[in-house]
Amino acid sequence: MISVIVPIYNVEEYLSTCIESILNQTYKDLEILLIDDGSTDNSGKICDEYAKQDHRCIVIHQLNKGEAEARNTGLDHATGEYISFIDGDDYIHPQMFEILHEALQKGDYDFSMTLYKEVHNKETSLFIPNYTFQELDQDQLIYGLYNSSRKRNNYPEISFHVVWNKLYKRSTIKSFKFIDTSSEDTVFNNSIFLTCKKAIVINQIMYYWVQRRNSITHQSINKRYINKIISFQQCLTNIPSSYPKYKGIALEKLYKSFLYVRLYSWNTPYQAQAVSLINRMHKKHKKEFIYNRYISSKYKIILLTFLQFPQLYRWYINYKNKQAIKNNHGNK
Repeated sequence: MISVIVPIYNVEEYLSTCIESILNQTYKDLEILLIDDGSTDNSGKICDEYAKQDHRCIVIHQLNKGEAEARNTGLDHATGEYISFIDGDDYIHPQMFEILHEALQKGDYDFSMTLYKEVHNKETSLFIPNYTFQELDQDQLIYGLYNSSRKRNNYPEISFHVVWNKLYKRSTIKSFKFIDTSSEDTVFNNSIFLTCKKAIVINQIMYYWVQRRNSITHQSINKRYINKIISFQQCLTNIPSSYPKYKGIALEKLYKSFLYVRLYSWNTPYQAQAVSLINRMHKKHKKEFIYNRYISSKYKIILLTFLQFPQLYRWYINYKNKQAIKNNHGNK
């Protein structure tokens, strides 16, 4: 059985599409845990109605605790051999669970993963007669999570960050729980990947990520964006010292986050908060960054120079953006 955990908070406009896409799966052995996280709209009532129609829907109402705790509630109640997380405002292809489950039977994989598509309106899902797949070992998973230059695949970084495009074996998740950070998916998957041997990726789009203007993802710079630094620092802390190579990759990502958080908080109400946090984190991890042998000297010099001279980094990003625009015009 697959336990599908759906955290729900004030998504009444999208919720029926989400739930029906799960109920209409070709793979039927499902337990659908609808976690109403203190919704103030009709989301909770919609969940209750679906529970009356289909015994696979299990509704849990709780006070608003945030998405991380809603998912943890789902994990506490899940009884399936496999675990999936679907956001309450998204929807999935009718064959997603069938194909993700089928892929896991092809070898000793810790989880399977599908591709996603950003959508604004509901799209028609076509039947998938066959598919191709790619195996990823632990190095590739960690490199993908941190978008390392060592990454040996073309999958976008967010594919590794999020939990909603994956089907995990329950034995893979073990006792891991979500921590309420600005990037709880990344911190969760960091812990998962450190215990994985290999995963399988289905080269088909089967998850539809609905783009909402009022969602946190699409808000301009805010406190959660600043706290991405804390999330990557948490990931670094969770990596054991016996993995110095992965420590190096995580340190690179942490220092990259210093640069882009400071850049996008420039001349905003969050600038002082961002600079203070960056200075504090840099002071804490500077020696570890400098002495990690898995970070090239060239890369250390580049990142530390950009950190020391913010205006140089802004010039560099502006230059790269102008080059990208120029190249796009040239390709038309």
